[in-house]
Amino acid sequence: MENKEKNEAGKVSPIRLIDTGDVSYLRSQTIYHGLAYAKTPDTPDTIVLNRPVDPYVCIGYHGVLHTEVDVAYCNATGLPILRRETGGGTVYLDEDQLFSQWIFAAESLPFRNDQRFILFTKPLIATYQYFDIDAYAFPPNDVHVKGKKIVGTGAATIGMAEVMTGNFLFDFDYSIMSKILNLPDDNYRKLTYESLSDYMTTIRREVDEVPSMERLKSIYIEACGRCLDRPIIRGRMTAEELKSIQDLDKKFLDKEWIYDGSTSDRKNRLVKINANVWLFETSNVTKTGVIIQILMRTKGKLINDISISGNVLFNPTHKLEAFEKYLVNIEIEKQSLTEAIEVFYQLHGIETQGVEVEDWVQTIMRIREKNAITVF
Repeated sequence: MENKEKNEAGKVSPIRLIDTGDVSYLRSQTIYHGLAYAKTPDTPDTIVLNRPVDPYVCIGYHGVLHTEVDVAYCNATGLPILRRETGGGTVYLDEDQLFSQWIFAAESLPFRNDQRFILFTKPLIATYQYFDIDAYAFPPNDVHVKGKKIVGTGAATIGMAEVMTGNFLFDFDYSIMSKILNLPDDNYRKLTYESLSDYMTTIRREVDEVPSMERLKSIYIEACGRCLDRPIIRGRMTAEELKSIQDLDKKFLDKEWIYDGSTSDRKNRLVKINANVWLFETSNVTKTGVIIQILMRTKGKLINDISISGNVLFNPTHKLEAFEKYLVNIEIEKQSLTEAIEVFYQLHGIETQGVEVEDWVQTIMRIREKNAITVF
């Protein structure tokens, strides 16, 4: 590894391992933030392992809480909400996940972000593969198994540290994940649940015998040593680091930090299931006042699933379902959509009063304009 950290004598510096075991939901976030803010040029690169004992919701640094999260549902069910300083989207976290958090000096990591993610995911992938789970990197920063996401990662510069975060997913509650998101309606929620179940996986889903968390930790630590080509030595936090963490506990519970005062916008938004699968809901009003409503799932550049509603007078009526099925696997590109829809109209003698082919194309293409909620 070219970015191998060395001490003044030219020897490779060890990486400090801090395994905090089970921690509160709050501490699972403030540990790595506090270590990052307390980092000095003399602080060793550190890997933290921990598991939250309390379920909670966590949004990314740039997340808009009321847009992304159904706050009323979380409050009613007693789910705490935190905001972290790393990127990424809204996540549901609980005791079935083991967190890996790197707090490194910049010179210990590759310069380019894409190379950093490759390095960070290598020991994660190696660990999954050790347990016969065929994991592989899925750019820019995911890990997949058989086309399904099993790891999401995040990164940020915090204080003097470069922070990278990821996890091991032993199990996952797809139902709760679909409920904590601020989604437009029950149809969108149902499709979100189905998409999460279809395009995310877990250790429990992939193997007959789930390894213990302690066994998995051991294999992961060994993999980190190999991939980073540096010794991993268990260590403790300093008094300064502990104070930094405790100081952040207050900040992370501050309502002004968590909430942003934004209003809820439940329409025209994307939900990212993984780097290749997205959900999209939008509505559009044509020049003649006809409302087109579309709920769509995309995979890569193609329509993967689509449901059409609104007040479109589709004639013959029974052809609407055929139209939805016909659009599956059409590329989301203006020319491709236009040509495909024109062919369908001609073949089936379709009439849609007040709705032209261009209106369908414009509505579907709005997926390119919207901000995303990233899941996991």
